[in-house]
Amino acid sequence: MRHPAPNKTRLLALPVLAVLLLSVPLAAQAQPAGRHGPADDEIVLRLEAEGWVETQTAKLIVAIDMALQGGEMADARAQVNDTLGGLVAGVDWRTTRFSRQMDSAGLERWQVVAEARVPEAKLAGVHDKAKNASKPGLSVRVADIDFTPTLAEHTAVESALRAELYRQTKEELARLADIFPERDYRVRMIDFQSAGMPSPRPAMMVRGMAAESAPAMMKDQAGGEGLSVSRRIVQSATVILGTTAPAPERRGGPKREDVPPKQ
Repeated sequence: MRHPAPNKTRLLALPVLAVLLLSVPLAAQAQPAGRHGPADDEIVLRLEAEGWVETQTAKLIVAIDMALQGGEMADARAQVNDTLGGLVAGVDWRTTRFSRQMDSAGLERWQVVAEARVPEAKLAGVHDKAKNASKPGLSVRVADIDFTPTLAEHTAVESALRAELYRQTKEELARLADIFPERDYRVRMIDFQSAGMPSPRPAMMVRGMAAESAPAMMKDQAGGEGLSVSRRIVQSATVILGTTAPAPERRGGPKREDVPPKQ
């Protein structure tokens, strides 16, 4: 007994109906989202301010290598602190790397890397002090001297430049109020961007073992250890000033106030 074939028209109509039902919410989502509320007249400005970050200190990095026998380990930490204090006193030294291992001769070897932010005036002769502090079983060398400004110095200049951009924005609002007193412009948005111009590090900078054989020509004639460098910063801002657009005038027909009230 043969069964009747299914209705092909009905089977084809089901997918089409499903596509139509799904397209309704998608079409609604595709509608561009317009601005809600009263429309604004906008003025977009591009403002810039320039400043320089300067520093009078440098990050001094010192590497210390020690070979210790069993009885010397108890005083090794104090010896490291005394060595660092002899290079530059009155600064906050921080140990950034420390390793210890036993060599084939049975000596324990310490490798210590410490750094401190040092005023420029205290850097004079620091290479010579490191050389004089070295002795058998103790090697002291200047691994790096970096005059890059600190984060706090960088942030302070950026704050001052933002204040300058605020002042420029206020002046622009005052000009608009003078020309368009009836419009009442206000600040709608300020978007800050900053760009620092990288500066080369001083030529006297030395890294690693090269510090031990640094030529005397690296020092300036006054006996110092180089000069501080400055970094140029450009702070810019995109400023949007806006005011509510006047309502369009109605064309034809009586105004609302001219329509007599209902009895």
